Amino acid sequence: MYKKHVIAAIMLICMFIMASCGKEVDDIIMIDDTSKIVIEDEVGKNEENNNEENNNEEEIVENEDNTNKEKSSLDGLMYEKELLTNRPIVFSIDNHPKARPQAGLSEAEIVYEVEVEAPYTRYLAVFQSLEPKLIGPVRSARPYLIYLSLEYDSIFAHVGGSAEAFQKLYDLSVADIDGLYTSAMWRYYDTNKYAPHNLYTSSKKLREDASNKNYKTEFEFDGYKFNDSDLDLNNNVGAKNVEIVYNNSNSTNYVYDEEAKVYIRLKDDEKHFDENNNKQITAKNILIYSVDKKVLDNEGRLYLGVIGKGFGYYITNGKVIEIKWQKDSETDRTKFYYDNQEIKLNPGNTWVQVVNKRTEVNITE
Repeated sequence: MYKKHVIAAIMLICMFIMASCGKEVDDIIMIDDTSKIVIEDEVGKNEENNNEENNNEEEIVENEDNTNKEKSSLDGLMYEKELLTNRPIVFSIDNHPKARPQAGLSEAEIVYEVEVEAPYTRYLAVFQSLEPKLIGPVRSARPYLIYLSLEYDSIFAHVGGSAEAFQKLYDLSVADIDGLYTSAMWRYYDTNKYAPHNLYTSSKKLREDASNKNYKTEFEFDGYKFNDSDLDLNNNVGAKNVEIVYNNSNSTNYVYDEEAKVYIRLKDDEKHFDENNNKQITAKNILIYSVDKKVLDNEGRLYLGVIGKGFGYYITNGKVIEIKWQKDSETDRTKFYYDNQEIKLNPGNTWVQVVNKRTEVNITE
């Protein structure tokens, strides 16, 4: 009893001193919690029993968490069930050098890199479960970007587009949100970027706008297949370094991190960071597949044959296999096959590199 009174007196003195120094209430609460732990130790609590109780509590919490989680069909990871009821949003993301670094890409389940007017590429980022504080810069639509976004029965976010893209948005009844006609996207000048490379948004704002437009919230898409756990490819062909040369001024590289078992991404020989968190972007899975390419007009707009079939590569855990791909229509998911079986991806995010048949792809040990 005497010991408790002494401790209580000490606590009051500490609170008075900390209040005088302008400390926050939260700091005082933390000290009070620590004092309780000391008191319990002094009165002779059995440490072994405490450890057993704590372990049991952790097991219960873990079980409770798992019962409220399901596997995502976009990246094979476990998320709260309610997050997986979000209709996917697919963003057309600017990749002009003046648009870098982009915001939100490190939190996308899937990101595509595709060619647009030479010498540039563009990203197509798929979000469902995570909501970065900013996503962008958002850029314009192209028909083949629309075909890829439709694989996810998604809301398609863009700003403007080619004449053919606008026609496809109409013909295919795409649930799109155009930055030219919404307050859910805005010019963000704090990034020191300038138009047209500074139009940003967020999933939250886009979902609010989609609700105002009465777009459906339910969705249906054919999800990817995933391994139950992280597995190595069953071959001996190494893939520690991946180089994709779109042209003389546009390249993408991946370097394998053996400890983390992910690929570190570089763009034009510079490390690729997320603007939101300064986090270097990595990929668990890399899919590369080759399509037909034609230049359509004097502006350099392209036809990319993402509907059809062809060859490519699947890369994960430092190894590579040659694969075949097939997409039967605008809305069908692109499927990837090895030995006539659809491949299973490792749980984690995926970067998809869409290349043309003349693109230089180097995969080395």
